[in-house]
Amino acid sequence: MKPWIISILLGVGLMASTAFAADVDGNWSISMTAAEGATMVSMSVAVSGEVATAMIGSDTLAGTYKNGELKLTGPMYVPEAGMSSTLNMIARYNSDQLIGTAVWDVYDIDVLGTRKN
Repeated sequence: MKPWIISILLGVGLMASTAFAADVDGNWSISMTAAEGATMVSMSVAVSGEVATAMIGSDTLAGTYKNGELKLTGPMYVPEAGMSSTLNMIARYNSDQLIGTAVWDVYDIDVLGTRKN
């Protein structure tokens, strides 16, 4: 394969990766619902390449964003529970929504995120 073709393919791949990252970059309202109750949090997401970081209040989550799937892990304080525990979340980006599941402490959670304007 000619070197200039490889350069074009790499450039297109980089642009596509950046475009997908822009899908989830920004501020989100996240509804987290478990059998025991529900809470709503504000989350700010930033993606660089496939590396994702998010802030929920003063808590920082880290993970990946790849092929439309956001995976985040980190501590999260829930005022309604009065405690902090590790959140493991997986959500797919679909039509300006984040839809997925999470585990926080011993709780299984349904996640629905909508973009804030």
